[in-house]
Amino acid sequence: MKQSNQNTINDILKKIENELEYITLEEIVEYSGFSYFHFHRIFFAYAGENLKQYIKRIRLEKAAYELQYQNIPITQVALKAGFSTPSAFNKAFKEFFHTNPSKYKTINLRKKEFSMIEPVEIIENIEPIKVYSIRHIGDYNKISCAFEKLMHWIYTNKIKNKKNLMGKNAYTYGIAYDDPNVTDIDKLRSDACVSATDDVEMIHGIFKQEISGGKYAVFLHKGEYCKLKDTYNDIFSSYIKENDIKLRDVPIFERYLNRDPRRTKPENLKTEIHIPIE
Repeated sequence: MKQSNQNTINDILKKIENELEYITLEEIVEYSGFSYFHFHRIFFAYAGENLKQYIKRIRLEKAAYELQYQNIPITQVALKAGFSTPSAFNKAFKEFFHTNPSKYKTINLRKKEFSMIEPVEIIENIEPIKVYSIRHIGDYNKISCAFEKLMHWIYTNKIKNKKNLMGKNAYTYGIAYDDPNVTDIDKLRSDACVSATDDVEMIHGIFKQEISGGKYAVFLHKGEYCKLKDTYNDIFSSYIKENDIKLRDVPIFERYLNRDPRRTKPENLKTEIHIPIE
């Protein structure tokens, strides 16, 4: 895919994610600047599914997440998912998850045995964080390939353009958009990120964005990244569910505290998990 096309698709995916409740197919095609025919071919080549299927899936998976972890009426979940009537939502949900929303709400998707866990800190108002990002689709545990591309671009800028984009105050981040207990592993969306410090040309699928500010509950995961899912299970099964915590409608993000994970023993890795709460 040409670089300009890839950047356009990245912009479209962010627009869908930010306006999921209200966005229409026509608005997206018009926003893309492509003709109707060419847009759908390009989008399918990038996303592996057509636009209508993509939006429907993202809406239903977000609804499933809310049914599991938010104590709000199913009718409200349906409206937030972009369905005009509860009956239309129920039908679509059952076709996708093979059960109705009310029953799905009672299913325990996470492990039954969990450790009680509390945040190390509640931050009332984090400022938005500007980052350079590259999108990763698939297993969260394989996001390292996206970070490798990002770091290659950063060090290329240091050598060719004399711009150090990885200064001593820079951090690496991961933004997670999907719940692996809900979304198929090959469709999980995440962004590999590093602090943005300068205005530079975005290439190779890299784009600039902001991690949302606001109130967050911060948890500390110690150990291998592949075991982060267990910590998330503990967080959502204990702190979120037991305390009926209300979540804000923005993605979870992680901040990686080790400067060079490759030179750090797995048991010494430290990751801050930021859960957006009201």
